[in-house]
Amino acid sequence: MEKDGKDTITANEELRYPCDQCEYNATQPKNLKLHKQSKHEGVRYPCDQCDFSASYSWYLKKHRESKHEGVGHKCDQCEYIATQAKDLQKHKDSRHDNGRYPCDQCDYVATQHPSLRLHKKSIHEGVRYQCDLCDYSGTLPRYLEVHKKSKHEGVRYPCDQCEFTASYFWYLKKH
Repeated sequence: MEKDGKDTITANEELRYPCDQCEYNATQPKNLKLHKQSKHEGVRYPCDQCDFSASYSWYLKKHRESKHEGVGHKCDQCEYIATQAKDLQKHKDSRHDNGRYPCDQCDYVATQHPSLRLHKKSIHEGVRYQCDLCDYSGTLPRYLEVHKKSKHEGVRYPCDQCEFTASYFWYLKKH
């Protein structure tokens, strides 16, 4: 990263702004400021029409629009109404015929384009994310993160209705 005594950023690296109170890294100073206010300083944005409060002002705006102002995005093929346009598109992609993304190398068909990209990377290109503490390798960065938290950091998810404790969040949901 150092060239001729100067710090340079290559095309594959991004400038990061690390939080001094947790593991979070922002790509912009304003995002770091928002993170600190929301996660460490307890800044909240209360709704003036109900008990809801948001950690970000933009999220409060979305809440007001969808819950109090009737702003919705109706599916033209069924009764579904989304609060955001991107959620309506995801719905259409996964529930109706216009959202089929077939793999050109096998029979896999994704309902969202990002899922097809991940499929190709992990299945056909063999991309794996290796744990630096054991032999585990995951097909997605988030799988590696969950693995590390569960197996190496001892993170557990207790049931609030019985004594059951899960090592993975989705095990708790199934329980």
